[in-house]
Amino acid sequence: MQKSISKIALAGSGNIAWHLANGLKLQGYEITGIWSRTNSNALALAENCCSVVCEEISALRENADMIFIAVSDKAIEEVANGIGKFDGIVVHTAGSVSVDVLKDSFENRGVFYPLQTFSIRTPVELSEVPFFLESSSPEVFNSIKQVALSLSANVYGADSHQRMLLHVAAVFAGNYSNLMYTISNELIKSTGLPKDILLPLILETARKAASGDPFKMQTGPARRNDTNTIEKHIETLASLPEYAELYRLLAALISNKYK
Repeated sequence: MQKSISKIALAGSGNIAWHLANGLKLQGYEITGIWSRTNSNALALAENCCSVVCEEISALRENADMIFIAVSDKAIEEVANGIGKFDGIVVHTAGSVSVDVLKDSFENRGVFYPLQTFSIRTPVELSEVPFFLESSSPEVFNSIKQVALSLSANVYGADSHQRMLLHVAAVFAGNYSNLMYTISNELIKSTGLPKDILLPLILETARKAASGDPFKMQTGPARRNDTNTIEKHIETLASLPEYAELYRLLAALISNKYK
């Protein structure tokens, strides 16, 4: 197995693939091919990073030192099987999938997990993104670590259990907090007030959470055990029973943490 990586191919053309392909291209790696079930997406990504579209997934092996599998979690194993015999390194980018999903297909395998939310057309500063790596051997780890370090100084080893916990934590911090923003926006919209009226609160809450211990930063009626206000809020949500139940559950969790 070669230890120096210069040519990289990608299976996938979604959010993560888009940012990795372009980030790696900027760092001097040659993107040798892009494969995707959605050919139009593969073509757009290939044009953006000066690469070519692979009509067959097995063509990713041609001229590549390393292949990234950046597809949905449930598709990783199927895509790995489709690549076929490959002597280079193959990594997937999922936080909640074990490296062993590649065990039957590749000797030199790993995980290259960027802990960030990605959208295709939204710029992300990859140098600030933490990357979590796992591999089948120390030699593979060193190879993929050099690739990760070309993108960011924040590179860590993390086994499958650690990554699973990281992924759960990221869902709470990112996906679930975004659901709270969505619910808040719906409630504000019903008042007829400006939709961005909560922005100062959101930014200040995020700033405090990032600069200190979120546990110590908690405020609000549940933190104060203000049951009267909590019940008034729940009554206000009577026409939205799912939100009322969610409010009740979250208030109880907060109150119990600060007993």
